[in-house]
Amino acid sequence: MERKGWGCLSIWLGLIIVAMFVMLPVDKAAAHHDAAHTAKMKELDSASEALYRYMQDGDGAKAQLEMDRIVQIVQTLSFQGLTSVEGIHALSETIIDTREALARSQSQPEEWRASSSQLRLAVDSLLHKEQPLWIQYYKLFTDDLSQLSKARTESDAAGIKQAYHQLQEHYETIRPAAVIQLDPSLVSRADSWMSYMESLCEEKAAEPDTLKGAISSGTDLIHDLFGKKRSEPTLLPLTGTTTPWQWSLLIGGWIIVALTYTGIRNYNAYQEVRPAAGSKGRHTWRL
Repeated sequence: MERKGWGCLSIWLGLIIVAMFVMLPVDKAAAHHDAAHTAKMKELDSASEALYRYMQDGDGAKAQLEMDRIVQIVQTLSFQGLTSVEGIHALSETIIDTREALARSQSQPEEWRASSSQLRLAVDSLLHKEQPLWIQYYKLFTDDLSQLSKARTESDAAGIKQAYHQLQEHYETIRPAAVIQLDPSLVSRADSWMSYMESLCEEKAAEPDTLKGAISSGTDLIHDLFGKKRSEPTLLPLTGTTTPWQWSLLIGGWIIVALTYTGIRNYNAYQEVRPAAGSKGRHTWRL
């Protein structure tokens, strides 16, 4: 029995040793692959940042070199675990659009700035999940919605169009980056809302209440898009009156009346429930 036991133990030890030698090259290969992938991601980040800077400055020659580098890196990069199919498609479209804009005449600086901003945010979104750059656009979106709401209140049709076009420009800038990181259904909701807002803002006589409702729903959507908590409902002054202090006095008067009424009831109850006259050492309670 002892020989059998030692024989089995020897076999198991031999298998473990063989497995260790087999797995060692696999682990080294995996580590090497991860290191190469990380290096490519850093190179892509650096190239997109340089491309953004050169295109913002209008330096087409240097921008073209960085564009070629980006295309070369992306062609050999694995996107597994980085984003969804929709995210890969959005990044590819952004690269193509930027390359086409770069190939056109340098007399279109606005297009260069817009396309390079889209690509820079998209690549950053691919690499930085926690604090991506596109999240910083939240303040611009809230300002755009405030301008829309103000123009609607003032019945300023030109102001409504201008505010919407500003909002649309900001949305198109961050959209590829958002697709890379977010659930596709959320971006689809945002696309639908933007399309609906465009139809309302382009109308010559849009219904004020309809536009107000659309802006309100858009506020909640923007909060969801940027991962912000929706605002809790707050108590606001009553609208439709120019003398809110009168309402404050009226509410205060109601409180005083309620407290006085409660005090009188408690006093009457105390008068009815009391010791009977002439009792010695005993109390009779009237219920």
